[in-house]
Amino acid sequence: MSDPGGAPASGDLAGGVPGSADPQRAFAAMGEPTRFRILEVLAASASTVGGVAEAIGALQPQTTKHLQALEAAGLVTIHKLGRRRVVSLDSAAFASLATWLGGWAQADRDDQALQAYGRAIAQEEAAPGGARAFSLRAEVGADIDAVWRAWTDPASAARWWAPPHFDVRELSIAPEAGAHIRFALGEPGGATYRSEGRVIEADPGRRLVFALAPVDEAGEALFAAVHTVELRAAGDTTVVDLRIEADGVRSGAVEAIAGLEQGWTQLLQGLTVLFDDGTLV
Repeated sequence: MSDPGGAPASGDLAGGVPGSADPQRAFAAMGEPTRFRILEVLAASASTVGGVAEAIGALQPQTTKHLQALEAAGLVTIHKLGRRRVVSLDSAAFASLATWLGGWAQADRDDQALQAYGRAIAQEEAAPGGARAFSLRAEVGADIDAVWRAWTDPASAARWWAPPHFDVRELSIAPEAGAHIRFALGEPGGATYRSEGRVIEADPGRRLVFALAPVDEAGEALFAAVHTVELRAAGDTTVVDLRIEADGVRSGAVEAIAGLEQGWTQLLQGLTVLFDDGTLV
């Protein structure tokens, strides 16, 4: 390969350590438009310094400085071939960066939950108010008595009545008809979401019915929701059937009602996991 612009003087470009790109430094170097264009040129083929300068339409001294920055960031390798300098991408460094970015590219449950929540909000905004009902089922690896305690003992329920990234800040519940329920969820940043209700029916080990709904700052319910929990033994597991019926949705309750089904889906998943890993027994 020829160097139309002439080779740089010895010492202008020093060899780097192959594959040693630091992600933050590498992306900062790539963010400069001229350097990004240089990387595009080198992605097509290795080139002399003069060849890079010609390809990007720049003077060789300016190109040399950019190449020095890219080399310092671990993105290119300068091959000293006598008086010539040939530049190539550091493929090992880019492979390392691709692997590093791949960790961020993995879809997780949060992505799916957020997308589903966004769709639910859009649906509620398009057709607000009105009664709605849905049923959920979970198979829990524990006996009925343990699952019943998980629902009706405040300390046990507080272990799983919080979707990811939230924590239970208050929870009072008792397996007695008429017992008041107080429930508060918190998230980072200090926001607290409160719900209130009461137990309607409690048949130990079989059926729990309760009303529970989020409230506004004045303590007024944003909607009415009745939760019916039925437990059934299935071998070494317990089947949990949850049906929720909601109506009386007030203006301004879109986000709360939209998250009802998804929220309880996450809670039941959390309950299952806690028994599976032995956190609840």
